[in-house]
Amino acid sequence: MPKSKVRILNQALEHASKGIVIQDTDRNIVFVNHACEEITKWPKGEMVGKHCSDAFQCHASTGTSLVERICPCVDVLSGRFSQNARELLIYRGDGSECWVEMSASAIKNDDGVITHTITIVEDVGARKIFFDEIIKSKTVSTLGAFASEVTHEIKNFLNAVNIHIFMLKSEIKNLGAISDETKQEIVEIVRMVQRGIDRLSEFAQGCMRISNSGSLDKRPVAIDEMLDEVFSLVSPRALLSGICIELDIARDIPLIVVDRDKMKQVIMNILLNGMDDMKGGGRLAIEAKHSGREVRLICQDDGPGVSEEIKNKIFDLIYTDKGGITKIGLASAQNIIHAHSGTIRLESSAKGNRFIITIPTG
Repeated sequence: MPKSKVRILNQALEHASKGIVIQDTDRNIVFVNHACEEITKWPKGEMVGKHCSDAFQCHASTGTSLVERICPCVDVLSGRFSQNARELLIYRGDGSECWVEMSASAIKNDDGVITHTITIVEDVGARKIFFDEIIKSKTVSTLGAFASEVTHEIKNFLNAVNIHIFMLKSEIKNLGAISDETKQEIVEIVRMVQRGIDRLSEFAQGCMRISNSGSLDKRPVAIDEMLDEVFSLVSPRALLSGICIELDIARDIPLIVVDRDKMKQVIMNILLNGMDDMKGGGRLAIEAKHSGREVRLICQDDGPGVSEEIKNKIFDLIYTDKGGITKIGLASAQNIIHAHSGTIRLESSAKGNRFIITIPTG
């Protein structure tokens, strides 16, 4: 390349608005531009020649150093990605911390061999503060709506119980002279109170699941063993309901690092909801397979399926069904899966419900 073009290229890199770092295949820094100096607060002379992990000291918000497998340059050098972006927390030359977004690409020679990597560095601290404020605002709003619904539900229950207890007291005053028909009415009143208590208890348990869904105790777990445990727990109810459960677990699934109990809770919630919909029996299928860098769990029932109206609410914190009953949605399940950096969705299906859960393997 002519010297004039090299000079122009160097000037372009030097005066780019975003930070630019070029590293060799050992991840030693060979070039940084002025914008990178401004972002990292490290002079160019102190960065060039250093290993990138020594220069940037990427770490988590807790201070824990980040493992090599999340480094975008490592991804590029290993051939996993041609280009990617990660938000990382770095230590700067003035002792402060800074959130940056790094995206790395490969520089190859004429033979297609990687000789260097080029990383674009952008200060995203202000952006993260902005989005954190939005999240806090939405959280407060959601908690306010949730508290309002919980209060409303408890008040409805207590009013109903109060009415039935008043009726029960009236009947008990004449206990010696009551007829068999009145006795039956008293039994029915007690039964209705019990149903109300069961409903409120279920609602409270749903609230508890949501409040605990974000804390995880993650350990390596074998999918087949976990699903076998779930199967043993739900199979007695399935047998009584005339439901056949089918397991299809691929053999090549690696261990996944998850909270075993929380994952079982998610799967059981989905399966039990499916069983509730299959009043006349049916088939419930669970499939597990390994695809790329994720494990995919598919739960399919052949019940009537969720209506389009309810489908849009199924992952809400709370929703009201067609019967006017306030229910806890699958928000807790979604929280648990998201806490594992996974996804959960309800897909359209010819019959019944089809839930798909993905969990990353690395």
